[in-house]
Amino acid sequence: VEGDEFAAGPSLAANGLGTLLSACFGGCFPTTIYIGHPGWKQIGARAGYSLANGLVVLAVCCLGATVLISRLVPIEAGLGIVIWIGVAIIAQAFRAVPPAHAIAVALGLLPAIAAWGATVVVGTFVVAGGSTLQDALAATSPNAAAGLPGALAVNGFAVHGLLVLERGYIFTCMIVAALVVCLVDRRLLAAGLWMLIAAGLSAIGAIHAYQLRDNVLDYALLGMASLEGGNRYPAHFLTASYLALALLFFAAATWSHAEESTVPEPPAHEPPAHDATAGLGR
Repeated sequence: VEGDEFAAGPSLAANGLGTLLSACFGGCFPTTIYIGHPGWKQIGARAGYSLANGLVVLAVCCLGATVLISRLVPIEAGLGIVIWIGVAIIAQAFRAVPPAHAIAVALGLLPAIAAWGATVVVGTFVVAGGSTLQDALAATSPNAAAGLPGALAVNGFAVHGLLVLERGYIFTCMIVAALVVCLVDRRLLAAGLWMLIAAGLSAIGAIHAYQLRDNVLDYALLGMASLEGGNRYPAHFLTASYLALALLFFAAATWSHAEESTVPEPPAHEPPAHDATAGLGR
């Protein structure tokens, strides 16, 4: 980035450890290496900027000044920065990957876009009052008594599909992007392993599974108590689909390896035999 090289392993470890440490002190937001690195470096910022930024945020939190700042600075002022960061992330992602992997970046964004759509839909029902999202989904389902979601569509978007992609969408984004990269590179065995990871996360409810009561949307983790009076979608069908894809990729990888092993080796090049009579009679 801007001439700097950073190894992925330590960078991701710093993100994860920072998030875990923050959670121990009540933090509810994941931490990440600041994505504004290219922009700030272009205007002359160095390591001291990050240190000063951290100290200022620490002072604001310790002094309880967040309420005062939120009253003095309108939220719209911060939204512009958030939008700029989002645009910078997407642009940088397309620039940083090989051209053949650009499709993985595009497809990896879809679960996040669906999560945004689900947030808008749920928020609309909350603000509108009256009929709830749970009632709307149940009214469109022929199996409402069994707790199965309906096919409610808003402007052409199936709400159930949005909710399925919204749950654990950060994991889904990474899995989809990694899967497409593996398929582009023809690493079918790795693609199958990613599908096994997706199946495991779906089985325990970390992705796709959700439960809904009125307008309250929550996870449906394995062993988690159900919302009283709510509908629960455990996403077993998607778990089975991921397992089927894993078997398909493993079979394709085995077949491809077997096919390559049966291709005959080209004959080794042998130098022409020396003719002892060559040159006689000249």
